Amino acid sequence: MQKRRFRAPSPAFVIALIALFVALGGTTYAATSLPKNSVGSKQLKKNAVTGPKIKKGAVTAAKINPAGLTVPSATQATNATTAANIAAPEAYHAIGATGEPAFQNSAHNFGSGFSTAGFFKDREGIVHLKGTVAETGGVIFTLPAGYRPTETLDIVVIQSGSASYVYVHPNGDVETHGGGNVGLDSISFRAEQ
Repeated sequence: MQKRRFRAPSPAFVIALIALFVALGGTTYAATSLPKNSVGSKQLKKNAVTGPKIKKGAVTAAKINPAGLTVPSATQATNATTAANIAAPEAYHAIGATGEPAFQNSAHNFGSGFSTAGFFKDREGIVHLKGTVAETGGVIFTLPAGYRPTETLDIVVIQSGSASYVYVHPNGDVETHGGGNVGLDSISFRAEQ
């Protein structure tokens, strides 16, 4: 019987085999030899952790920010912890009251339980008028600076049971025509000057 001769492995085979053992050994070393919690955000490459790699339910709002979510650049959000902290809108300015605009051209509050004439500006800069005014035509009062539009507003209102117009001018004049009772309760506009 003839002896079979084994050939020595080629150098390429030997190098490949060594590389395989080193690769397998390195993974095993990392998996078994690294201390618990030794890999942190500094060791992870950017975008290395993706959604599919995260266990379902592992990330919750409490784990992200146990103290509660805040918006650091929004001072209003940080300071306004409840609705009670929001400032109330300014009170109505009553036409004809001390320190407030006066009635003009014999205009006055209609009375008989109807709302009295006044105005205020809300937090968004919208001016709201109110009241039922008895007037003889023309300017009934003048809004102060900060409560005026930049252009004349032409607003349809009810006046003594029929449609009429109230004009709010850039100089603050609130003007009506025709005489009678005019309702201001539906008038709102953005204050621009």
